[in-house]
Amino acid sequence: MSLFIVMFKEIVDNLRDRQTVFYALLFGPILLPLLLGGSLVASFKQLSIDFDEVTSLNVLHAERAPRLMDFLHSHNIDVLDAPDEVQRSVRRGDVLVVLEIPDDFAEQLRAGRPAPLTLHVNSADKASSKAARRVQAILSVYERTLNNLRLQHRGIDPATFDSLNLVENDVSSDGSNGQLLASILPFLFIMSMVMGGFYLAIDTTAGERERQSLEPLLSLPLKRSAVVFGKYGATLCFVTLSGLLTAVSIYTLFRLFPVELMGGQIRFDGHTLAHAFLLASPLLPFISALLITVSAVTRSTKEAQTYLGLMMMVPMAPFFLLQFLSVRSTMMTMPMPMLSQYQLLESAVLGDSIPLLHVLLSVSGTLAATLLLLMLASRLYQREGLLD
Repeated sequence: MSLFIVMFKEIVDNLRDRQTVFYALLFGPILLPLLLGGSLVASFKQLSIDFDEVTSLNVLHAERAPRLMDFLHSHNIDVLDAPDEVQRSVRRGDVLVVLEIPDDFAEQLRAGRPAPLTLHVNSADKASSKAARRVQAILSVYERTLNNLRLQHRGIDPATFDSLNLVENDVSSDGSNGQLLASILPFLFIMSMVMGGFYLAIDTTAGERERQSLEPLLSLPLKRSAVVFGKYGATLCFVTLSGLLTAVSIYTLFRLFPVELMGGQIRFDGHTLAHAFLLASPLLPFISALLITVSAVTRSTKEAQTYLGLMMMVPMAPFFLLQFLSVRSTMMTMPMPMLSQYQLLESAVLGDSIPLLHVLLSVSGTLAATLLLLMLASRLYQREGLLD
């Protein structure tokens, strides 16, 4: 009973702290997915090119290449007149790109030589670079068409110069963009869990020690273990709530941004997110125990913020490790907390099958680490120097 009294007391105290509420209920669950997920989706949208979309292209001296203009029009590009000062207009962003056709374009084309074209682009402007990539892709198709016509005119089969016919068969269902997006989900889940209990863990030990409210609490007829598990229960409540809110915000975010534009078939639907949350649920007690243990070692709020700030690198490490190294899900990696959850959550989002043994190893390894951390936290609270 005393355990729940301490837990309720810590929850009420921290609900009055705006900083704790902000990081636990707003920054981690809502702002972090919006910033990371939203920026990632926007960057994919910026890189992808929709050739079915009708766009416009400013062309200087379009009358010198009427067939090229017809080809551009057939590929959903409306030709417009170019401004007077081409380079200045592109640099200032008045127009995205300008295609300039020199006066000897038709002559070089009739002579069977490379016909010159100049594409004015501002590489410092993302929109201009994207428009240039689309124009370059369409002009490459036009060039291949002309090359084939030149060869056929000379009685040469264009396939003669195709020595190889390489077909790339990508067996992944989601591609590299989908893989990167799938790795964001465990990162958001784990980071929001850590942020959810970050300030509460600091306040319940180092903060109370500085306010000199920890000594009266420990002088009550309560077991030190009840105090530890009460503070642990309060931290666990905030971490769990932060994880649940993160799942809801991710579900809402990716309903607004269609995943199809990222070239993958992954879905952040309710079933997938519920499955992912269950796979990540062993981290709830583990992260709570880790935060409580680290904060119990520190002697001041400033020191606790430094230690726990450095500890923020722990959930980031598996994310960057899996981005740069090919670490397969094996029986050796599954007992490792956080790393196994990263791998399991990626598989869940990508729709891959997850062996039951891997789930059991992940749960058992994470809970065993949680038990060790709680035992260490209890020993730290038993020492006489806790109030020093």
